[in-house]
Amino acid sequence: LWRLGFCTERHLAKCLKSNSFYPFTQQQPGVFVLQYYLDTLWKGALLFVVCLALVSLDFVRQVRKQETWGFPAFGVGVGLWLLVSSLPRRRLVLNHTHGLYHFSIRGRTVCQGPMNLIYVRLALSSDAYGRCFFRLVLCGHKLEPLVLVQLSERYEQMEYLGRHIARKLNINYFDYLVTSYRHVVRHWPLGGAFSPGLGQRKPHMYPPPRQATTEA
Repeated sequence: LWRLGFCTERHLAKCLKSNSFYPFTQQQPGVFVLQYYLDTLWKGALLFVVCLALVSLDFVRQVRKQETWGFPAFGVGVGLWLLVSSLPRRRLVLNHTHGLYHFSIRGRTVCQGPMNLIYVRLALSSDAYGRCFFRLVLCGHKLEPLVLVQLSERYEQMEYLGRHIARKLNINYFDYLVTSYRHVVRHWPLGGAFSPGLGQRKPHMYPPPRQATTEA
């Protein structure tokens, strides 16, 4: 799952062609399994190696007669911490047979709950020039967000991919807006029949993503 940090919508579409349940694998009908390491593992390893090389080779010991070796030394510590904290393997199981999802780290259960607590979401961010960028994220209760697609300006493609993944995995899909008719809810909380976050679908209504100001 490390390569998801560089994932684009085209790459995700290719992966879905070879595995329609990507990034999960189907263990049996109604049961999907995802085993992965956090992408901070390779980031921490890279930071650790680079900063360790700077310290050992004494590249940046002094800048304008000021001691600066502390900066790469701090980077060594941060990189090592990221490396160690990301080593435990994560395992996420979607079990529709029992209506539960199970998340564990190194075999120890972190969370187990109903399927309405895990979902695919389209997240919005913008730059200083007002351009909107979207990310496709797999979210859940006590689950580290897994970015399936990094920043993209193609709202329609991102929405299609998000809906497709949610449909194949039989989980909820949420748009970047808090209240939207584009939400697809397949699993409701126990006793829930209506959510104020779901708007009624209006025909011929398609707000341009560049005009949106609400950030997920």
